[in-house]
Amino acid sequence: MGNLETSAVIKRSSMKRTNVRWFGGSLVLILCLCAYLDRAVFSVTASPIMKALHISTVQFGILTTVFSVGYFIFQIPGSILIEKRGSRIMLTISLFLWSVFTILTGAVGSFAGLVIVRFLFGFGEAPLFPAGNHFYANWFPKHERGRSNSLMNGGAFFSNVIGPPIIVAVVAAFGWRSPFYLTGLFGILCAVVWFVTMRSRPEEHRRVSQQELAYIRDEDFTTKTNDAPKGQWSMFLKQRSFWMIALGYFSTLWVVQFFVYWLPYYLQAARGVSFKSMGFYTAVPWIFMTIAVLVAGTLSDSLLKSGRSKYISRNLVCVITLVISGISLVLSTTAASAIGNILWISLALGMAGFSQTLAWAISTDIGQQYTSTVGGWMNMWGFIAASIVPTLAPILAKNLGWNAVLLVNAGITVLGIIGYLAVNSNKPLTTRI
Repeated sequence: MGNLETSAVIKRSSMKRTNVRWFGGSLVLILCLCAYLDRAVFSVTASPIMKALHISTVQFGILTTVFSVGYFIFQIPGSILIEKRGSRIMLTISLFLWSVFTILTGAVGSFAGLVIVRFLFGFGEAPLFPAGNHFYANWFPKHERGRSNSLMNGGAFFSNVIGPPIIVAVVAAFGWRSPFYLTGLFGILCAVVWFVTMRSRPEEHRRVSQQELAYIRDEDFTTKTNDAPKGQWSMFLKQRSFWMIALGYFSTLWVVQFFVYWLPYYLQAARGVSFKSMGFYTAVPWIFMTIAVLVAGTLSDSLLKSGRSKYISRNLVCVITLVISGISLVLSTTAASAIGNILWISLALGMAGFSQTLAWAISTDIGQQYTSTVGGWMNMWGFIAASIVPTLAPILAKNLGWNAVLLVNAGITVLGIIGYLAVNSNKPLTTRI
């Protein structure tokens, strides 16, 4: 043990139980808010970008697809690096890179330039959620992991509440490039704060008391192995839960990412909402979403503490809420007004938020000390979906209308229901079969 670690242990021995884990969890919330704020800028400025650079809706869809391709390609390598280097280093690097590429998005002047920058943007952001999940897995006992993971998703989706009104105002005043510069600089500042204040594990942080460390470790992972860090892959690929969590998350991200990328444009093109009014209309679904993901974590942890199994507390909640999400998407196509449409979409997104949040808790439940592996695998499949839907959506809309896109999204929720039903979250994945 080094001198710094020894000193930290001595200092913490006389302290009462601290709550550094919640400070760190809140910082992850801010990092995810920053990441999704960058995405919000791109979706809200879709119309000005297409007009300024003379690109079509399909080309804009390609730009969001190449981001997702870069994102899912680096999921597995990123997860391996997270296990080796820890969440502190990987979140810092990820946040810095995506902030730089956000600034460059505002600087380029052609479709080809945007293709390159958005691909690299996805590459840089790829470790974000697996590293955040890795942090929560190491810093929180199991009965707090639902709530802690809800912070990660809550931060991401709250950006779509506060972002659009601000972005619309900034674009109106300074042009479509300016919000990319502002959010990029904000991301670099957040990267510095994260690196200076947090550590990958609680025992490495000098402000964590012995009591808090004991509280965290009291409900530590139930399975321990001495396998090499990469030895789990061949075993995990033979197990049903590993594939089914991927299917569940594929479906969930299909629905969520469609609205992340296309909601502002959809409201203008299909519902006649003006650019100036779009900030309000776009914010409403994400308010529902933010509340839902926070409720999801609290509800799941409460069920777990009351004696319900992980399968009931996590999986069945995902299934029920995805059913509601799919039905709401179908009903959104029948709404006569923009307000009615946006309320059904809000309910659909909110219910999808339950499954997106609890999927990360399930990945820790079944992944245990290999939570980065499972989280990266799951997120890779989520962003395979996110690579398909941005380009497919405008093609379907052009030929069949936007209602057809919403109905396809509703159909995709069936895959998620099957996936979450088939994951055995009561039984961790094994590295020895």
